[in-house]
Amino acid sequence: MAVLDLAGTTMADDGLVLDAVRTGLRAARVSVDGPRYPALDRQARATMDRSTITVFGELLDGDMYRARRANDAFEECVCEAVRNGRVREIPGAGAAMSAIRDAGLAVALICGFGPSLRDRLVDALDWRERVDVVLSPADVAGQGLPDPAVVHAAARICDVPAEQVAVAGDSTADIEGAVRAGAALAVGVRGGAHSEPRLRAAGADAVIDSVTDLPALLGLPS
Repeated sequence: MAVLDLAGTTMADDGLVLDAVRTGLRAARVSVDGPRYPALDRQARATMDRSTITVFGELLDGDMYRARRANDAFEECVCEAVRNGRVREIPGAGAAMSAIRDAGLAVALICGFGPSLRDRLVDALDWRERVDVVLSPADVAGQGLPDPAVVHAAARICDVPAEQVAVAGDSTADIEGAVRAGAALAVGVRGGAHSEPRLRAAGADAVIDSVTDLPALLGLPS
């Protein structure tokens, strides 16, 4: 099976996630023009694809009341993007998922968003018929990437051993989660959250230009 990251790997980011992070921080009364923001921005970029509520908790020094306010504002910002038609797939991502499924492999989508927001994005992208399962940290007791729990859960639901799973994502958390899960293949995707050297340093077995290259990497018909 293939376990694919959502934002930045199959769904185009176009700066949406970081825009939403800034909106969340403003809701928690953090100035995004102040001297502290550059460090927070670097920290947010470094923790892409982890549970968003966990990321905000860390950005706000463990103040979970403010983190929940920030996360609510983050999710509303992304929902507004959905309403405004800003959400789109990486060109060819849907076709790549269909090619993988047509070859008899299961497809799972994973992300750091809460289930409600995640489902709204999947529906906006019209991907329900292209995937077998969609999972968030909330589905595995809050254990987001790089913890391997979400990869293990996807494999278990689809009745596939971890040794037969390929994980593809644009962040080091995706790669580290794949390695820790014992996945057969950890595939980095260029052009997203983290650079190719960082993806390889995290343990990527291969790095591809786009998720559209994954079927060929797996030896499947395009």
